[in-house]
Amino acid sequence: MRFIKPINLDENSFILDVRQPEEHAMAELALPHVNQELERLDPLEFIRQNNISPDKTINILCSSGGRASQAAEMFEQAGFDNVAVVIGGLVEAEYEGVPVIHH
Repeated sequence: MRFIKPINLDENSFILDVRQPEEHAMAELALPHVNQELERLDPLEFIRQNNISPDKTINILCSSGGRASQAAEMFEQAGFDNVAVVIGGLVEAEYEGVPVIHH
């Protein structure tokens, strides 16, 4: 499992936000991303639906890092090792100045 600082994400990063839809509806990263709550995440199905190649890194985000780490472990157990946990999640992203949209 790798880790990435939020400030290192950009428009070309594939970002998976594993927070609840209610959390996502309140605030979200202002970069392109996919929201799929952790409780409903099926790693292999997610990879298939989003046509993710093995060389593409999935950067996983939550509020502070806990659920993202769980999701990364799920992908690794499914045989997809190219995952990175966004350190500190949305809280750290906002602290580092990464744009966050509040609804």
